[in-house]
This record gives sequence, C-alpha cells and structure tokens, in this order.
Amino acid sequence: MLVYDARGNFAAQFMRRDRVDPSEPWPTAGTNNTSAVNGYDAYFGTYTVDEKSGTVTQVLSAALSPANVGMIVTRDLKVEGDSLVIELATTRPDGEPITRTLRWIRAS
Repeated sequence: MLVYDARGNFAAQFMRRDRVDPSEPWPTAGTNNTSAVNGYDAYFGTYTVDEKSGTVTQVLSAALSPANVGMIVTRDLKVEGDSLVIELATTRPDGEPITRTLRWIRAS
C-alpha cells in the first residue's frame, strides 16, 4: 500500500509474497534500499516530486527499521493511466546491481 497526499505526506507498506519464517535471519538491505523485517517493510514521511526529472524524493520520518529513520531516498517515477511506476537502482544483499520496479494501481 502506498499513499501520497496533496500536502506532501506519504506512507508505504510492502510485503513479499514469499515471506520467510520469522526465526530465519533476514538478509541485509541492498544499497539505496530500506531494511525489511521478515519480508515486511513500512515507513512514512514527506515527499516532493520533480516533474522535470521524473523523480520523487522521500524523507522517512518513521520506519519499521530504526536504521531507516531520517533516510532520504530518490526514485524514478512515472504515471501510466491508473498506475504509478517507481524504479530504483539498488543491489542485492550480495552487492549485485539490480533495478527494482514497483507498480502501484490506484484504488477505486
């Protein structure tokens, strides 16, 4: 779930489909990525959109992982009909570079 309001606030929650057993250690987050806990992540804060560059910058005011509080992340952003597509360059926990693509569909 992702919410952006007209006043510059946002909230996000993510959950992997293939969540791990909570007793198993969770891998460290990749570069330019927040830290999930057992396949779940949540945070909120403020955002700004730069329409010229096609990016959104988020400042995390609070987060599931204390290490992410205060983090500033910038992501590529585009709107396709009722979908919001966010892409971020990051790495796998082993350091291999990847691009994550998040596709959000507007709730009706």
